[in-house]
Amino acid sequence: MIIEIILTVVIVIAVLLLIGVSVQTIVSSAVMILLGLVALAMLSIILFFFLTDLFLPFRKPVKGRFLRVDEEGRMDHAVYQVGEQEYTCSFPAESFGRKRIYQENQEYLLLIPRFGNRKTAYDRHSLVTIAIGTVVSVLLVFVLTFGIAYIRSYL
Repeated sequence: MIIEIILTVVIVIAVLLLIGVSVQTIVSSAVMILLGLVALAMLSIILFFFLTDLFLPFRKPVKGRFLRVDEEGRMDHAVYQVGEQEYTCSFPAESFGRKRIYQENQEYLLLIPRFGNRKTAYDRHSLVTIAIGTVVSVLLVFVLTFGIAYIRSYL
């Protein structure tokens, strides 16, 4: 996959050079494309944590018993039991220090949906991730704002 992308970029640059586009134009266009991709990634992170924060009040706190770490799929997820229902943590399970973090049959405070049939939960590690992500998102808004102003000053 990466090799195909690199070959495509090399071919596009070669064709642009053959038709007479200057190297300076190619480099400045590449820089603007990369900056656009960075800005798009920043906006995605900001939107994700904004929506997560927006839906937090629609969850209720409950006590849940840790059952296991589900290793199915791309990422491992902690599974908790609340009453007779199993809830899967929305965020991936911590891999560093997993044995100390997740204690079998230990009760933890969870946030589960108030309404709907989704069986997802936020555990304490998810809430820490959401808090850090929200702070980083606010910082990214400032970086993005100043970055756009800086680029506009050169145009």
